[in-house]
Amino acid sequence: MSTDEVEKVRSELRLHEIQCEERWKTNFQRLESIEEQLLRFESRMMAMSGALILFLGGVIVTLVTTLG
Repeated sequence: MSTDEVEKVRSELRLHEIQCEERWKTNFQRLESIEEQLLRFESRMMAMSGALILFLGGVIVTLVTTLG
């Protein structure tokens, strides 16, 4: 390979590295955003599950005291 070809490949490789670095930064930012959304979703589901358990517990206590 000639010196010009080597420099061209080196330049293209550097450009590729810069582009890949940007893509990875973007991917990591998106992954962090998705992780935050999943944590919010999980906490909402836990709250709704707790509310449902309390509601059903109340229904059962009401039925037992009314029928008993």
